[in-house]
Amino acid sequence: MDGFPIPGRQHLPAVLLGLATAAALYVPPLSPASRLDWNLYDRLARQALQAAPDDIVVLHFSDPAWLDTLLSIAENDGARLVLTTDAQPPSPRANDLAFGPTELPLSASVLRRTQWRQGGHLWFRDEIDGVVRRDWTIGDEPTAIKSLAQAAADHLGRPAPAHMAATGRHWPRFAATDSFKRLAPQDLQTQPGKLHGKIVVAGSSATLFQTPLGPMKAPDLVAQMLAARISGAAIGGGPLAHAASWLAAIVLVALLLNLRAAAPVWRAVWTVAAASGLAATAAVAFLAANLALPIVAPAAFVLVTGGLAARRSARASEAGGHAAPSPVDARRLTAEGRLLEAASAYHAMPPSPALLPELYDLATALETHAHTEHAVAVWHRMAQIDVRYRDVAKRLARNARSETAEQPATPSLLDTEPATLGRYELLELLGHGTTGQVYLGRDPKINRLLAIKVINLRGEPAAQAADLGEHLCREVESAGRLNHPNIVTIYDVGEAQGLAYIAMEYLKGRHLSDFTDEATLLDPARVVDLMARTADALHYAHGHNVVHRDIKPANIMYDSILDELKITDFGIARLIDVSRTRTGIVLGTPSYMAPEQLEGENVNGHTDLFALGVTLYQLLTGRLPFRGASMTKLMFVIANEPHLPVTALCPGLPAGLSSIVDKALAKKPSERYGTGAEMADALRAVSAKIV
Repeated sequence: MDGFPIPGRQHLPAVLLGLATAAALYVPPLSPASRLDWNLYDRLARQALQAAPDDIVVLHFSDPAWLDTLLSIAENDGARLVLTTDAQPPSPRANDLAFGPTELPLSASVLRRTQWRQGGHLWFRDEIDGVVRRDWTIGDEPTAIKSLAQAAADHLGRPAPAHMAATGRHWPRFAATDSFKRLAPQDLQTQPGKLHGKIVVAGSSATLFQTPLGPMKAPDLVAQMLAARISGAAIGGGPLAHAASWLAAIVLVALLLNLRAAAPVWRAVWTVAAASGLAATAAVAFLAANLALPIVAPAAFVLVTGGLAARRSARASEAGGHAAPSPVDARRLTAEGRLLEAASAYHAMPPSPALLPELYDLATALETHAHTEHAVAVWHRMAQIDVRYRDVAKRLARNARSETAEQPATPSLLDTEPATLGRYELLELLGHGTTGQVYLGRDPKINRLLAIKVINLRGEPAAQAADLGEHLCREVESAGRLNHPNIVTIYDVGEAQGLAYIAMEYLKGRHLSDFTDEATLLDPARVVDLMARTADALHYAHGHNVVHRDIKPANIMYDSILDELKITDFGIARLIDVSRTRTGIVLGTPSYMAPEQLEGENVNGHTDLFALGVTLYQLLTGRLPFRGASMTKLMFVIANEPHLPVTALCPGLPAGLSSIVDKALAKKPSERYGTGAEMADALRAVSAKIV
């Protein structure tokens, strides 16, 4: 068995599901595998019907009393044997020619004796689908009861093959019904000698039995069974055939699961080809060697197992390679200087403290070779395992400060730099924005890395600070219920030391504000895709009655390595609004604000979509649609003056994209998109036209 491909443990679920599917096909009462196998055999049998032996004659008569006449004619003509399916034997007299039914079915499982002394039983046991295909011996030797056809064949010196005699089942290859010689009673009376040397199968029964060739009367069915015994046209099968089918299926599955270099589509093609090969083998075995190989369940095992393996391979390909690379592979890639491939390999592995030294060396090498984004992704991976490992926290903070456009402009809000705020450990100051300072933090209860946004309430009177803290909890709690892949997850909110804080998901990547300069613009197709995802997220938030109020590139994070986008600062803008509008300070970033927001009116989802339109405009052109030398001038321009079309600044953009921006930036809320989903659909519809 050296070199025989054995599937790895990663394929065990596929193998088990394939076996479970095959086993389910055997479960009674439906037993679909058996039914389908029988149906296949019947179709094959009808494609190559045997010719009936010349010495068998089938004769139907309507009057049971005519049997005596038939026996007399047969004896005079020199017939070899007369088989009849009639329960009433002829008049008592010595006649070795006549064989009849010694037992007849009284019910499905009870037989009754007849007055026949010579012959066999006339009980046709059907298969699970109600079709009669085999001739059965009832009981075991020495008291076994032979069938009428078997008794006649033994009398004629043609016993069943040894393997069928052992099982008591004879499975005939059926002969073409029109190949049997048929006579009528009047033919025998007018043309003497027709039965010379013949075997006559006769009867008056009108009962029909379902067979692979259709309904048959008892004499015709007995003639079929006898013809197969005389000609030796029997079909083999049994446990050995089952074992052969399953062995072939197992070998094929083992080969399919070890097609390591095959693309997913070729895995699927080879899976179908393997199952088809099993079916073709079964057909050849049946037609050429009279061997029945049960194939439905083994073929199902091949299809299900191979299909799942192909699907798993496709997912692994989409992820950029093997589903579960080993640390040895990753170390080899690092040693060969293939740092980006090594980073992908480590990312595909489950996080483990044992990998930290290797990840640290890899991240350092990535930084040295100016692969900064990939290095940050590795630092982030390490922080998820153990944020206290060496100087991982400092490196994350350093990269965050170097990437963000919002550099810390003031000292930390934490006067004495305490190690904790609430229950959270504060590791490094990441940056300072318009809504507060952001720290890299850790939740010691569950060892989770997170970002802690700290908002200063110390400048407010005690009563108003308490009111703001309560308002913060209410607003952020509402935003914290949002669960969307493009919205940052909020874990907790609280107040301590005169500071409000929000514990949220720590994000890696860059603010979209890094891509608003003409020299750093993203590809227009990428911008449209990102804005469509943002619009979908806003649609979700608006459906939960949460309005952002401060959509802008600096509040949207994008990780280009994993192609992940997140909207940040949900619920925070409203807090700052409550705090600052008491002193007449306008909330938010005026360049992105809708006319109704500047006028202090109630805001809703249309307000966020206006800000998203401004963001889209800026990411496409590198310029803001509305500008003014002063706040008053800017507010006037936003409320009254039109913007320059994006196609005027970027002639290569499709006109449809300009129409989307125009609708998003409409002065009246009613003229904008009704929902974020509507805007997302419009963006995706025009994306195909971007060249």
